[in-house]
Amino acid sequence: MSVERRPPSRRDALRITAAVGLTLGMGGSVLRRARLHRVRETRPALGTLVTLTLIHPDPDEARTVLTGAFAGIDALEDALSRHRPTSALARLNRTGVLVDPPQALVRVLESARRWSAETDGAFDPTVLPLLRLHQRCYGAGRAPTHDEVADACARVDHRALEVTPERVSLLRPGMAVTLDGIAKGYVVDRTVARLVEAGAERVLVDAGGDMAGGGARLRTEPWQVAVADGSGRAAVDRIALGEGAVATSGDYLQAFTGDRSAHHILDPRTGRSPAAVSSASVIAPTAQDADALSTAVLVLGPVEGLALLARLPGVEGLLVTKGGEVRRTAGFGRRAGESG
Repeated sequence: MSVERRPPSRRDALRITAAVGLTLGMGGSVLRRARLHRVRETRPALGTLVTLTLIHPDPDEARTVLTGAFAGIDALEDALSRHRPTSALARLNRTGVLVDPPQALVRVLESARRWSAETDGAFDPTVLPLLRLHQRCYGAGRAPTHDEVADACARVDHRALEVTPERVSLLRPGMAVTLDGIAKGYVVDRTVARLVEAGAERVLVDAGGDMAGGGARLRTEPWQVAVADGSGRAAVDRIALGEGAVATSGDYLQAFTGDRSAHHILDPRTGRSPAAVSSASVIAPTAQDADALSTAVLVLGPVEGLALLARLPGVEGLLVTKGGEVRRTAGFGRRAGESG
């Protein structure tokens, strides 16, 4: 792990942006000689803006493929989004039980439970009662009381979430699930796979900072991705993103207080927002894992969080503390160096 200090004026949370152009050494003239085309489209989805970028031999076919990919994203939201009243997840939260759940929902819930166990509850998909409490109280201009937090915490426990291919059950009254910290990554992964299967040479899917790449060309020509501060003016690091993913969680996305001491990321074990880390970016083999781990690391803090990442194969991380320190796993520094 390395530690770097930077001025307090740059304490903004990390954001991830893809380089606007192609990877170094593959400009427009190279694409033309290879008879390849870059096609990009952005649409609102998953509660953010989703941008799909393809390098494809046929631009018309690429646009057709993109249309189908966005339709696939919409179908997955019907299973995984708590914000859609008709979704499978919304029905589970209303009734406490779901028979014959969609396969996508089962897969994401199983992954969420696995990361809950791996992080000792720092990541927990049943945190929704706590989130609703904070949203309601801060919306009314006050912080939740100790008793209110304790009551909500009693309805948060990933071990009381039962998942089988035939049935999903919430075993305590008042429980509810949010997959906001993992489902977007799953959708990104599925979209990358769909685009590669459709014949794209290279793919980049960017869903509000959750990014994943795919395609055979990425082994030698990775995307260049900048991990930038929250102002968007300065890059903290640049990485070469091949067939993998990177995701960021930060206190800037939905802050309940002006100083960001209370925000949408909550420690399921304490019922309050974590106090040590402002933002966490994680590189992982899949966007689903990067998504969940970026949330978990922000909750765990710099010491426990980086220790967790260090013991996971193929995973690296960078985080910014509330005091303005940039901390990295050793491998994240190497990945940054690879991109030049």
